[in-house]
Amino acid sequence: MKMKEQEEIVTKKEVGLIKNILNKCKYSLNGLNYCFKNESSFLIVALCACIIIVLGIVFDIKFIEWVITFGSLILISIVELINTAIEATVDMVTKEYNEYAKIAKDCGSAATGVMTILTIVVNLIIFVPYFMELLIR
Repeated sequence: MKMKEQEEIVTKKEVGLIKNILNKCKYSLNGLNYCFKNESSFLIVALCACIIIVLGIVFDIKFIEWVITFGSLILISIVELINTAIEATVDMVTKEYNEYAKIAKDCGSAATGVMTILTIVVNLIIFVPYFMELLIR
């Protein structure tokens, strides 16, 4: 194989890889867009994230607290996205009552609930001392 032919093959592979990555990004954005438009709980998470970010700025929280706060917000978003995917898949498979469909949906909802509680606890641990300090002054 000539050098020029090898370069063309490499270039085609690189273009294919870039196109593949861009498509994956587009599909991910489509999923986020769907959740923002159709899942009220995802909007609530986004609203809470905005409030937490503002509180973090106001209280000038430490770097590690930012990491933990963002980590918990990202995790709750991921769990909510997975729960939405489970619900959509179950709804696609059956519209009739099915005990297994109920279990799948209930477990997805439970995962979101558990992560929500964890996120609330984590953020209370971070922010309550700042509020207490504000009240004591």
